[in-house]
Amino acid sequence: MSGTVKVGIVAVLLTVIVFALTIHDFLAINHPVHANVLVVEGWIWESSAMKDAAAEFKSGPYTTVVTVGTLPSWHESGQSDETAASRAAEQLKHLGVSEQAIHILTVRNIDNHRTYTSALAVKQWLLNSHLPVTGINVFTIGAHARKSLVLFKRAFGDNTPIGVIAGIENGYDPERWWLSVNGIYTVLRKTIGYLYAEWWPLPDDPHASPDHDQVTLLGRNAYGSC
Repeated sequence: MSGTVKVGIVAVLLTVIVFALTIHDFLAINHPVHANVLVVEGWIWESSAMKDAAAEFKSGPYTTVVTVGTLPSWHESGQSDETAASRAAEQLKHLGVSEQAIHILTVRNIDNHRTYTSALAVKQWLLNSHLPVTGINVFTIGAHARKSLVLFKRAFGDNTPIGVIAGIENGYDPERWWLSVNGIYTVLRKTIGYLYAEWWPLPDDPHASPDHDQVTLLGRNAYGSC
């Protein structure tokens, strides 16, 4: 084996080691901003991190918490309350968040751009509600955080401060994610998701096809008022 090949093998091994040791912390970013709006991604409603989402709202300067998610894939009428967003809202209420502060945003089920479409839904709802916004923190879990931060920033632009909070993701040890099949799957999938979030042309992006028909809003207070 030539010296060049050996150097190449060592370089590859070092790259893999650095990736393994640093990628999870990079993806599972915690970078909150001063904000009066907390957005909770509805798909995390079954996670134990919902307790942390409720605690974040109650301990922070928030006036509004928005749960956002898609309709179930089998849903047709668009009127069911059995959505990820509504279930997340119920969890927050159960955990002591004032129901008057909770708002549910449901977007129609789509195959692509779910996080970005949810971000656009939040943006549209805030514009329609004329709610003064000092900043927005997005609460999600684990390695999805970096992707959520990038896509919400792309949706809102530079005029609205956007932060992110990563709740603990169950199912694997984040310090040794490479020892778990679930950890390997999650981290590699979220790494690809982050790269997509950074570089893929998206609706309302100046380099994207002008498709504005992805958001169908069912925005309401969690317990009845529109």
